[in-house]
Amino acid sequence: MDASRMRELALLSVSRGCGFAGLAIICFMIGLAGYPRVAMESGAILMMATAAILLLKGDASTTRPYQRTELWILLAPEERPRADYAQQLIGRTLREVYRRFAQYFAVGGTICFLGSMVLPG
Repeated sequence: MDASRMRELALLSVSRGCGFAGLAIICFMIGLAGYPRVAMESGAILMMATAAILLLKGDASTTRPYQRTELWILLAPEERPRADYAQQLIGRTLREVYRRFAQYFAVGGTICFLGSMVLPG
């Protein structure tokens, strides 16, 4: 089993979901464009909430059955690790990737929060 291939597929799986979440947050903020400060505050709250959810999903990924993950489905049968090793490897890989995207959302939320401080209310 190639660990880099597994990480690549984990990035694909998690980035797809995070991309849709980010798109929804941005669309929500655009809907509030008439109230820039409220839009930025809302974006900050939503991004921080998304970061928290990603951290929780990362922690849960080590105990979630590996056969029920999208990563397991994306792996070709010949790429799948042995069952005794799969839970540890897949859980650890997903935890790392979830934490990486949680950091991205936390930075985005911080930027939105700082932006809301300089906008007129």
